[in-house]
Order: sequence, then structure tokens, then C-alpha cells
Amino acid sequence: MEKPHRTSLLPLCVLLATLCVPRPSGAQEVYRDAGATALAFLKMDVGARAAALAGTGILNDSRLAVFGNPALLAGSAPSLTIGHNQWFGTTTQDFVAGVFGMGGVTASVAFRILHTGDIEYREEATGDPVDTFSAWDVSVSCAGAVTLGVFDLGAGVKLLREKVWTEDSDALAFDAGCTVRPMEGLRLAAVFQNIGPMVTMVDESFRLPFTWRLGARYTRGLPVGRLSVTGEVSKAIDYTPRTSAAVEYVPVDWVSLMTGYRFGDDSQGFTAGAGLEAGGWTLDYAFVPGRYALGTAHRFTLSRSI
Repeated sequence: MEKPHRTSLLPLCVLLATLCVPRPSGAQEVYRDAGATALAFLKMDVGARAAALAGTGILNDSRLAVFGNPALLAGSAPSLTIGHNQWFGTTTQDFVAGVFGMGGVTASVAFRILHTGDIEYREEATGDPVDTFSAWDVSVSCAGAVTLGVFDLGAGVKLLREKVWTEDSDALAFDAGCTVRPMEGLRLAAVFQNIGPMVTMVDESFRLPFTWRLGARYTRGLPVGRLSVTGEVSKAIDYTPRTSAAVEYVPVDWVSLMTGYRFGDDSQGFTAGAGLEAGGWTLDYAFVPGRYALGTAHRFTLSRSI
């Protein structure tokens, strides 16, 4: 069977790039830059903990900070984390990340792969596809963070590769983050993600999905356990601002109950999950219902203190 012309894959690449862009509600028009970026998988939550807390990972997932907020690595204990996510449809995500100390610097290295299979290819409007194909996204990341008084500063770099059927592209991106502890129980964060040059796919140039994120987390002890409330606002260059709010209750040290809500994202809303800790092991689970018949995503992350 003949492969499609190079130019015929361009609409498919643009379609894949828009999968992570929230659909507008009501009579709103599609955001002017929707689908204008490549490597849309960079906007996805990685760990189950962040997903259960409505994507507020820049303040809630230090073991996977290499993917969200590198500043969150500062002071983190050494660990090894692996995870498998069944995202919407046939998309799966697998990753591994390690955290270790290097003098006064806490560092992390990670590998991540996203796969979408059985994508139908058509050359005209018909019920029968010509063929099916797959799409792959891979990242190799490293990051480091230091503590300077009440500030934690972090930076990271990642090598990226995307392959859609016979077409592929490579990219280099950088992240930078900062957290501050102005008072007991309160932590603030600011992150800039996916900073880098244009990406070429099918002889066309696309921007990286540059994103800024701001968040706050407040933790307070209760007569039984402790409660944390997190809020976050983010803006990627190819969609409108999005906000998230999450609550975590830890009745005892080895159990955590999590829930949250994403505002301004028509593809997702309510999220929930739980975490268990025992003998240096941590297992997190996230339940993420999707809208518009997208189905439900179940995410698992397993970590081991080392």
C-alpha cells in the first residue's frame, strides 16, 4: 500500500496537536492559536497524584517535579518513581523518574513515552479507513534545584521526539520554576515550561507549547490529620487561561484522599484519587472522567524511597 504524501500528514499532525486543547463552551469561537503548537503531550499531567488534584502538580508532586516544577525538587528525598496512565481513547503514557542529591543540589532524571495507536487514516469522506497508524512522543529530561533562604529555584532541560506515522521531529526545551514559603503552611510557585525554538514537522514550523503556571498551597493541621488546599492558574500559548482547585485530606500518615476540579476545560472537570504509603513505598491512583464521550482515565503511580 502506498504511503500518503508528506503534505497529507500535515492536517493529522495539527489534529493531534489540538487533542490537549480544551473545547470552547457555548457559542465561543475556537481560540485563535488552537493547534498552532507541536508536542501537545507536554501539556498533559504525568503522575496520578497531580491528576487526582486537578492538575495542580507544580505544588503537589515533588517526586515528579522534573515534569512539572523543577523548583519542587529542592530538599526532596531520593526516590524512584514509575507510572502507567491510560489516557482517553487508546492513548497510554509510561514514565520513570529518579531523584537524588548532589551536594547542595537536588537533581532528577526521567524518561517518558506516550503512544496513541489505531488512528484511522482516510483520503476522503468514507466510513472505511485506508489504513491505521500510530503516534509516539518521547522525552528524556533532567532537572536540578537549590534552596536559597525561603526560596527554592529550579531549572530543567528535555530532549523531545515526536513520530506520527512516517514523519518525525526533534526538539529541545527548557523549564524554570521558583517556590517561596512566606509563612508557615503556605507555599507559592511560579513556573515557565516548554521554552525553546520552533519545531519542524512535515516541512512546516510549529511553536513549542510554552506555558506559564502560578499556584498556591496552604496546609493546616486538624484535630485529626491535616488538610491542604491548592489553587493554580495556567496559560499555554494555544488556549485561554485555565484554573484548577484541589483539596487533600490526610487522616493518618499512610493515607491521603484527594479531589479537585478544573475550570475552563470542557474536556475534563471533576477529579479524585487516593494515595497509600507503607515501608517506603507510595501508590497513587487518580480517577479522571472525561466529557464528550472521551471515557474515563485511570492513572497509577508507584514510588519507592531510596
